[in-house]
Amino acid sequence: MLSEEEIIDYRKRAEKQLALFEKLDVDPHSNENAIEYSLMIAFKEGQVFALNNILDGFVVIKKNVSFSLSGTSDDLIELDGDISDELGAYDVVRKFVLSDGTHGTIEYDGVWRINILEFGTVEVNIIHPTQDEIDNDTNYTDKATFTGHIEWIMFDDGQMFKPRCCI
Repeated sequence: MLSEEEIIDYRKRAEKQLALFEKLDVDPHSNENAIEYSLMIAFKEGQVFALNNILDGFVVIKKNVSFSLSGTSDDLIELDGDISDELGAYDVVRKFVLSDGTHGTIEYDGVWRINILEFGTVEVNIIHPTQDEIDNDTNYTDKATFTGHIEWIMFDDGQMFKPRCCI
């Protein structure tokens, strides 16, 4: 059974994550987000019935997660590291948010640019290509590395990516 302190902590986390869904204007009922959203609503409304069983073995988070975000070609965003995947981004500014509240944008204008709009608690390191690298077509992307307690990264189309370490 969850202790009162754990219930309060989960409710706070749920309210924060719901606010992030709203900030990105993402449909929380999409297939990808439905389970997470249901858990968040249950915690927010104090419905902690049988959630112990769901939480046991469902959310296993590695303490320190590290992954990088960058662009490739003119239409692809890459995630590499503990979170590893790719998603399309042709001719759009993509918004993203991490579970800790860090959020920003990534866009391609001949060079992939990553801008952090608000920092959360994770460590963020962005490496920008030099003008020489851009001119010689050897590097045309910012590369942001995120390190810390990260449960997920979500993009403005509702796609959510989690660390490989999670069940």
